[in-house]
Amino acid sequence: MRNFKPLALASLSIILLSSCGGETPVEDKSASEHIEEVAKDTTPVTVDDVSKFKFDFALANIPSPAASIDELSKWGIDYDRELMNDPKKGKNYSSEFQKAVNLGIYNIDMCYAIVNERGEDVLKYMKTVLITSDALGLKGAVDQMIGKRAEQNLGSKDSLLQILDEILIKSDSYLRTNERLYTASTVFSGGWLESLYLACKITDKAVDEAVKAKGRKHLWEQRFHLGNLVTVMDDHKDKKEAQDMNSEFRAIHKEINNVKKPEDMTAAKYKSISEKIYSLRNKLTQ
Repeated sequence: MRNFKPLALASLSIILLSSCGGETPVEDKSASEHIEEVAKDTTPVTVDDVSKFKFDFALANIPSPAASIDELSKWGIDYDRELMNDPKKGKNYSSEFQKAVNLGIYNIDMCYAIVNERGEDVLKYMKTVLITSDALGLKGAVDQMIGKRAEQNLGSKDSLLQILDEILIKSDSYLRTNERLYTASTVFSGGWLESLYLACKITDKAVDEAVKAKGRKHLWEQRFHLGNLVTVMDDHKDKKEAQDMNSEFRAIHKEINNVKKPEDMTAAKYKSISEKIYSLRNKLTQ
């Protein structure tokens, strides 16, 4: 395995500190203390309780995307940066929906680089994640989630993955309005989709039938989580881009749900479902 920590994590700390804190870090306590000085969010709480419950339920029951990608790294398939969404495309996303869904996608791509110990790629994706978070008005939430941990814990891959999970919008303090809930749900959707996209692509690259069978089973297991995600996005019927995505989620869910047990996920059924996943993901990252 590559020695990921010394240069990459030190550089990553600098990016986190400068991007979140707004100042160049120095070797004293003031830099980390600055990051902790996040303005209190005084936005009135107007989020719909039922919608919030659906979101929390879906989030609580889906496996950690970071843990899922970490598991994929153990399947013995070589790292392939061509599978990831080019961070340079981040500046091309103009709508709130495009920014949010690709924030989720970029988070998972960053995770893919982390678990494969590719420090240079981690830096590129972390920078893009922070810029996109700022563009969505999430800077304060990200500041609160990272804080001094950017300095204290980035020597550990597990800490990186935990921080990544939290950037994927697990902060109740942020979810104060229906609009924020919509943004969080869209980020969540992008992250889930990219996690499954990478799983299917890695399965396709495998030559070992045992790995392919594992990938097909992983796809089948997503039926429950995708059903919850469809329910979450149903609450945002006034958002056309989200509903267009959700209609494709429904088609994917229906096809997975028609497979009654993992043993019935044949290569042909897997191919049909995975191609729908690839098509949707590529459409969202254009």
